[in-house]
Amino acid sequence: MLTQQQPLQQQVRFSTQAFLILCRLFDGCYDELKENHSLQERVESIAASLLSGVTALQEQTRAPQEVVLTLSFADCYFLRKLLHEVLPRAAEDGKLAVWIEECIRALEQTGGADEQTNA
Repeated sequence: MLTQQQPLQQQVRFSTQAFLILCRLFDGCYDELKENHSLQERVESIAASLLSGVTALQEQTRAPQEVVLTLSFADCYFLRKLLHEVLPRAAEDGKLAVWIEECIRALEQTGGADEQTNA
C-alpha cells in the first residue's frame, strides 16, 4: 500500500530527440522556475530526473531510439502544463512544435488515460 510519502511513479517514453528538446526547454526556464519557492521542490525533482536521463545517454556508445524516465504524477502534470505554455510560441518553428507535441503526448500516455484503455 502506498503512503502519502510515496508519490505515484510512472515511466514515460520519449524519443531521444524529443527528450533532448525537453531538456533544452526546461534548462531555459529552470532559473526562473526555481525562484518561485513553492515550485522549488518540483523543479528540482524534474531536473534530477532529466539529468539522470542525460547521464544515461552520455554513457551509451550509440544513441538509443528512446529514453525512459520515471517521473511522479505531479512531475508529469507540471511538465505537461509547461509544454502547453511553450507550444504557442514554438508554433513558428514547425519542427520544434512537433517535438514539443511529441513530449506532450508521451506525458499524456501515462497515468489514468492509459490505464482506462487497457482495463
